[in-house]
Amino acid sequence: MKTTVGWSLLLMVASWLLASPAPGSGVDFDPGRVGYTATFNGRSVQWREFAFFVLPQEAATLEVPLAFDQPVRVEVSDGELLNKAAGRWLWTAPDTAGLVTLEVRPAQSAPMTLRLFVLTPGEPTNGYLNGYRMGRYPAEPLKGNPIYLPPEGYIEVYPSMLDIKVSPHFTLGQFLCKQQPEHWPKYLVLRESLLAKLEVLLAEVNRRGVRTDSFTVMSGYRTPWYNKAIENGRYSRHIWGGAADIFIDTSGDGQMDDLNKDGRVDIQDAEWLRRVVDDVHRLPNFQRLIGGVGLYGPRPHRGPFVHVDARGFNARWELP
Repeated sequence: MKTTVGWSLLLMVASWLLASPAPGSGVDFDPGRVGYTATFNGRSVQWREFAFFVLPQEAATLEVPLAFDQPVRVEVSDGELLNKAAGRWLWTAPDTAGLVTLEVRPAQSAPMTLRLFVLTPGEPTNGYLNGYRMGRYPAEPLKGNPIYLPPEGYIEVYPSMLDIKVSPHFTLGQFLCKQQPEHWPKYLVLRESLLAKLEVLLAEVNRRGVRTDSFTVMSGYRTPWYNKAIENGRYSRHIWGGAADIFIDTSGDGQMDDLNKDGRVDIQDAEWLRRVVDDVHRLPNFQRLIGGVGLYGPRPHRGPFVHVDARGFNARWELP
């Protein structure tokens, strides 16, 4: 579940994008950033709210390196929090799964809310977790890459949790697998790097003049069982919570908007969005957080969309 590769570099990219002049009309977009950095277990964030995923009883460090003349108060809803030094804390997660809220409150700066999801650990029994069908992860990681190891744990999700923000512009419910709609709890895997990447891409889309407060996530997490049922590849990044199929729908009609303003919705609108991803991938400070980008044309049951993931190496494909 944990990877720190390129995390600080991603913040540099986000800062560069948001500091660049906007050529279009997205000037009222709120990127949701605060004016300082908090680092949780080596992963730095500057957004006013963000999610991290930990195991029961896991120990995690929090650092808020503000000037010493600005006191910082940290409050947490559960677990044990110890102030180890100025601007540095050690938090130990509770021993049961659930959501813990950690508030960072600098005296002279905006507060930051970290939502710490304590995972349900272990592997599904016979392919199920509490009656939720999971299937089985591949026994061997792809080419020995540890990002393809089975997850260490799962977010347990109830209906009251769907609107919980996991970043300024995305909610937990956007990433749920589309199976067993009446079954609760559901289980979910989600990677912090995907959330951060989506926020960076969303800021760039708005900078280019397409005003939208979020992407529509057509497909986020998929259980291995569901992923197999739709005949997707067994090493799809979706089953590790590291991929999202996205489009922009400000009209609310359930399909991609006419992004290139040619009077129709087709694969060229997905190509517009893919170019945004490609341009961000080419930034020098983003190289260690590149990932897959796939272009998908429309079908009778859906419009065009773009796949993005944060696998850490380049992959590219197109299905017209």
